[in-house]
Amino acid sequence: MRPMGNLLIRKAEKSDLDELVKLRLSFQHHMEASNPRVWRITEDGQNHLRKDTEQMLMKEDGKMIVAAMDGGLVGLAYGEVSHRTTYVPNTIGQISIIYVRKEFRRLGIGKRLVEELCQFFDSKNVEEVTLNYIVGNKEAKGFWGALGFEPVRMTVGLRFEELANRLKQASNA
Repeated sequence: MRPMGNLLIRKAEKSDLDELVKLRLSFQHHMEASNPRVWRITEDGQNHLRKDTEQMLMKEDGKMIVAAMDGGLVGLAYGEVSHRTTYVPNTIGQISIIYVRKEFRRLGIGKRLVEELCQFFDSKNVEEVTLNYIVGNKEAKGFWGALGFEPVRMTVGLRFEELANRLKQASNA
């Protein structure tokens, strides 16, 4: 276990951009490794990560937080607040990204990132927090389950060609 004496949890800055992009790409690769059916990032998607991350840093209703240690970033979190009038609860906090580099996991860094996001959510009067994680991502399932998150909605997918074949077979039966 690594000592965490110099761990700093702070708001992400534009000067972190290169490292943020690398962490986001590592997060994507972790999701892809967790489930072979998850959407794969393309080269174009990788090229777009920088611009997308810059936009996330500027969002008024969003906050990106980093875990820094030994002069580098070891984790990041991003959350965003949405307001709606057509459903209750009205103010929702959506956690889009929580990622901690593999060698720094199980040290409480993810929990610290969530705590910091929760301070942001509290300042925005969030009533409920939602998130998604990939089926097969054992680390995410254990982490979020330990914090009390439970499935509410299931997203399912099937390649279009396979669906078309199944429909055709059902029609011929």
